[in-house]
Parts: sequence; C-alpha cells; structure tokens
Amino acid sequence: MKSQRYSRADLERFLSGLAEAGHRCLTIYVEPGLFPQYVLDVKAGPEWHMLLDEVKAVVQQEGVLRAAEKYGTGAAIFWGEGAAKHLIIPPFPLPQTWVSTGMPDVSLLKATLGKRYLLGVVLVAWGSYALGVFDGGRPVEWKTGTGYIHKKHRKGGRSERRFARRTEEQKKDFLRKVANRIDERFGGLTLDYIYFGGNRLILKPLVRECRYLQSNAAKLSSRVLETRYADKEALFNSYREITTSLLFSFDSVS
Repeated sequence: MKSQRYSRADLERFLSGLAEAGHRCLTIYVEPGLFPQYVLDVKAGPEWHMLLDEVKAVVQQEGVLRAAEKYGTGAAIFWGEGAAKHLIIPPFPLPQTWVSTGMPDVSLLKATLGKRYLLGVVLVAWGSYALGVFDGGRPVEWKTGTGYIHKKHRKGGRSERRFARRTEEQKKDFLRKVANRIDERFGGLTLDYIYFGGNRLILKPLVRECRYLQSNAAKLSSRVLETRYADKEALFNSYREITTSLLFSFDSVS
C-alpha cells in the first residue's frame, strides 16, 4: 500500500487520466458515516467477486480506517486488475453512495472537487487566534488576535496553585473572546463547512463557549488542521491543507 497527499488540481488530473485509460473496474462511492460497512455489504456479479473481495480486505486496513475517520468525508474506490487499484479520501464529503461496474466513473468525485464552497476556518493556540472565510479558494474575510496567558509557574506550593487558578481564568477569558469573534465574523454567513486547526484540546471548550459553532456543529469538519501557529500566514496557508486528498494505491492485496 502506498499513500500520497494530492492537491485538488493534481487529483483532478489523476482522475482524468484514470477515466481516459478506460480500464474496467469497480467504482464505489461511500458517503461519510457509511464507510467501511457499506463496502463490506456490497454484492456484485460473479465476474467481480475476486476484485470485490480485495476491496473488502483493503477497507479494513488500519491505515485506511484511520484516514477515513480523520477526514470524515467518505471514500471513492476505483478497483481494477493489475495496478489499477485506488482508494481516495476526498477533502469534502461525498453526497451520494453507489456502485458501478465497467469503465471508471469519476463524475461524482470530480463534481465534489469542482464545487464552489464557502468555508470558515478557525485556528486557535493558547494566546493567539486567526479566523477566516474562503469563497471558492479566495480569502474574503479574516481576523487575527491575541490574549495574554501566564506561562506555567514552577515554584510549587500556594504560589503555584494561585498562578494555576489565574491561568485557568485567563484561558476562559481568552476562549470567550475567540467565541465572540467567531459569532461576530461568521454570524451572518451560511458556510458550507468549518475547519478547526491548532491546539486540538481547545476545540471542545471553544464549542461550548461559541453559539455559532454549537448551532453549526454538523458543518464542523472532524479533521483538525495541522498547524503550530494561529496567525495570518497559517490562515492563508490552511486552504491548501483543507483541499488536500489522500490517495491510497495498491499493487497487490494479500
């Protein structure tokens, strides 16, 4: 098994090449929440049994399951003879589930990639945040800010406990500040999806503080963007990470 990260443009080129090659294959699209069980329940004609058994083995591999859970967007599978065996975790959720046999059907994945999305991005680390809105890949709104939080106190005793209490209060104040900024910036928008990045331990308490995130919880991606900083540069770079797909290719399946 080989896995690669593909930009949206690279994946579109890959799909065009796959369709042009015209190898007979199984095409399976699976919506979020139905993977991998839907694949395990799929039935096909006798001539497809061997390939289908291979697919059912692959979707139970730990690396594939871990990636599918992280992205929460479903999976697209194109499975033929020889080296034409691919499983793709797309950057955005697949809207339908189906199976076809014959030529590769890349239409649903291409449509999902090509759609114009309005995306909200929330990057938060303790002491800094960056909020942004991307319309079809173009940043149309952003806001960055900071908040003071004491570093960990090392002296011990009552002094340490006093600093710990103060730090916790500062963290709560900071989260309320960020939550208010999200409500202000995103409140009048109907976003397609929302992405969080930064310190993953901040996400749950932030959602508890933020009315907008609570009311749009279904749009919050299960994927936490990997970024060390919450600033304008990280925000503008986040779109490339958001639109990255994972492509698993298999030469053989044992």
